[in-house]
Amino acid sequence: MRTLALIVSLGIAFSLAMPATATAETVQLREDAPTRHVVVKGDTLWDISAKFLKSPWLWPELWRTNDDHIKNPHLIYPGDVIYLVMTPNGPRLSVMKTVKLSPGIHSEPITDAIPPIPYSAVKAFLERPSVADADTLAKAPRLIGSEDGRGMSSQGDRVYADAVGADTASWNIVRLGKPLRDPASGELLAHEVAYVGDARTVVKASPATLEITAVASEVQAGDRLIPAYTAGNTDFEPHAPAKPIDGQIISAFGRDQTTGRYETVIISKGHVDGIESGDVLAVFRAGKSVGRAEGESRTKSFSPKSGYMDSAMERGNNNTYVPFNNSGLAESGPAGATRLPDVRTGLIMVYRVFDRVSYALVMESYSPIFLLDHVGNP
Repeated sequence: MRTLALIVSLGIAFSLAMPATATAETVQLREDAPTRHVVVKGDTLWDISAKFLKSPWLWPELWRTNDDHIKNPHLIYPGDVIYLVMTPNGPRLSVMKTVKLSPGIHSEPITDAIPPIPYSAVKAFLERPSVADADTLAKAPRLIGSEDGRGMSSQGDRVYADAVGADTASWNIVRLGKPLRDPASGELLAHEVAYVGDARTVVKASPATLEITAVASEVQAGDRLIPAYTAGNTDFEPHAPAKPIDGQIISAFGRDQTTGRYETVIISKGHVDGIESGDVLAVFRAGKSVGRAEGESRTKSFSPKSGYMDSAMERGNNNTYVPFNNSGLAESGPAGATRLPDVRTGLIMVYRVFDRVSYALVMESYSPIFLLDHVGNP
């Protein structure tokens, strides 16, 4: 075996602006951009781009200009060296690719290619249900009992369910959790669900007979069945949304109030709003209202914890939450108060989309990101 270094130009012209329909930002170099970066295990394309670019989520633009040279731009491996070079057409990146050669056969990569984002951070949310659409749950079959009459069932047991569709053979068993409502209208968008296990249809009848094929906890009568989910493409490519987005963070897994980098949040927009996997959104914290008379009642807002409208949540910085209206502008605070500018607190990337809500991964967090923070086009 021997090592061969291949210099491949990525053809990245940072001075060219992206189309206005894609994003308002241009691809710009950081002032402290290094001249080279050696790719190491654990790197992501986002992380590498962040060393060179002011807006690392624009990294797909770096690859598209080089389609003739690199058929799959995601194939960057540990040991490769990324260079910043100057050309008559402006700054560009090149990669020195390190590969192993087998005599008389062909070249092959040293190890697995680095991912666009850390897959470990989203794996559980892609493989198991944690949210179900309200319409899906309204039609979801319910478990009504077990073959032996016990209240709890486990792997290998047979159970009965009503309203089982004839075309579905594999199911996820879930248990209802917190409702997810639109902060502005209170409309039910979806439900958080707890994954209980898997089942397969054995006898299509009314009621249907199913066999439990896997369990995370004991199965109970009243648990719901939703069609088994199969994760799709995980080769996430960040991009700006195709249309204006005005949403909010309505839940954060494992957190009540704040969240940080590489944690998952649920936003109040989904397929019906034009959201798709890979959409990058900026997070904004509503500006504080100052000058309010002492003791004056606070603005009313939506509490995602209870699913109902009630008084505004206390924030880590003690600011009053001011809800956003349909135009994306904040509504006025109490009489006599002055509304300070909104603060951009981070970037999130959507990676799984439901009808009315979506999972998004926090990619950058400049300060704590709170429930009910506004999300919009970057």
